[in-house]
Amino acid sequence: MNGRVPPLRSMHIFVVAARHGSFKKAADELCVTPQAVSLQVKTLEEQLELQLFQRLPAGIVLTAAGEQLLDYVQRGIGLIEQGIKDVQQRQQRRQLRISASPWFAVHCLLPQLAEFEQQHPDIDVVVNTSVKFPDFATQRLDLVIQWGFGDWPFSRKQLLLTDDKQLVCAPSLLSGSKPLSKPEHLVQHRLLCTELSVDLWRKVLNTLGVDTVVERQVLPLESQAGQIEATVKGLGVALVSEGEAREGCRDGRLIAPLGDWLISDLNPALMPGYWLVVREGAEQDQLLAEFISWMNGWLEQHPRAKAKFI
Repeated sequence: MNGRVPPLRSMHIFVVAARHGSFKKAADELCVTPQAVSLQVKTLEEQLELQLFQRLPAGIVLTAAGEQLLDYVQRGIGLIEQGIKDVQQRQQRRQLRISASPWFAVHCLLPQLAEFEQQHPDIDVVVNTSVKFPDFATQRLDLVIQWGFGDWPFSRKQLLLTDDKQLVCAPSLLSGSKPLSKPEHLVQHRLLCTELSVDLWRKVLNTLGVDTVVERQVLPLESQAGQIEATVKGLGVALVSEGEAREGCRDGRLIAPLGDWLISDLNPALMPGYWLVVREGAEQDQLLAEFISWMNGWLEQHPRAKAKFI
């Protein structure tokens, strides 16, 4: 045998012939000639280098190899049939397709999602994560929950959670040769950030009156967790989310070298957040309305909640 899997049609003819114990009866079911069935089975036997049937005057009888193969083939065909049914049923079910920023998905949405799925057992909720703003059309999305400033060109946007930041670094950074006690000292240090928050550093430095080319200083990292780890290791200065920054300062891993202030103290417009964006044309979609209402219900208790449609 050359290792190639025989055609599915040959396997199906083999199963029908085995069930009837007759090439003629198999041919009647398949609407072909007995010669065609016999030829297909012979070709299959030659390809597998196995004798599957004993040809007797009264009909055909499976060999030991044929019985063993029949068991595998029947289970395989059954699995294919079940797969087709599952796919057909799934296509008939409504899907709610969501893309979320990784932090929001892990810390907010996914821990609560089982409740909504229990309330809507006939709905398939599909959640993907994306750092950058995804493409509604390509991914066939209904909702996007994205970190940023809400400046995307969509008519329905809702700020779910604020993400105020604090400027922090590792205590070890202050014992080095480069001072860090005034805003202008920032030009001497690496600026740690995620890919999406490079522009946030630019806005903060402009507000502080620091004249520098941000692109020369930033070190974009893939995630907030990576940013915090790099900050704790003393690799640079970072704008870290308020909760994580204050926790790091309390346990001594981080310090606020320029004072205990948040970027919203400099200018409230500098503060990013996690925004819900709804696909265009979904104004009358009852399922989306129920999901948004359900999510707002438990987000109201979050200390950073700020829910209001604009």
